[in-house]
Amino acid sequence: MANQMRVKVETGEEKTINVYDILPSFAFDKEFIIYSFVDSPEELYASILNETEKSVSFDPITDPNEIQYITAEVRRVANEIVKSK
Repeated sequence: MANQMRVKVETGEEKTINVYDILPSFAFDKEFIIYSFVDSPEELYASILNETEKSVSFDPITDPNEIQYITAEVRRVANEIVKSK
C-alpha cells in the first residue's frame, strides 16, 4: 500500500498522490519519486524529488541515463502493484 501526500499541481489545484517509492541514487546524486494521482492510480509517474526546509518540488527527468534508470524502477513498482492485488 502506498503512502499518500497532498501536492499542488501546475494549475495551483491541490491533489492527493499515492507515493510508491522514493529512490535515492548515489550515481546521479538525486532522489527520485514514483507516484500516481489518487484519481488515476493506474498511471505511474516519476520525477526528481527536491526537498528543502521550506518546500518540496517534483522536477522532470530529462537526462537519458536517468530516464533509463527510472524506467526500470517504474516497471519494478508496477509489477509489485500487480502482484499485491
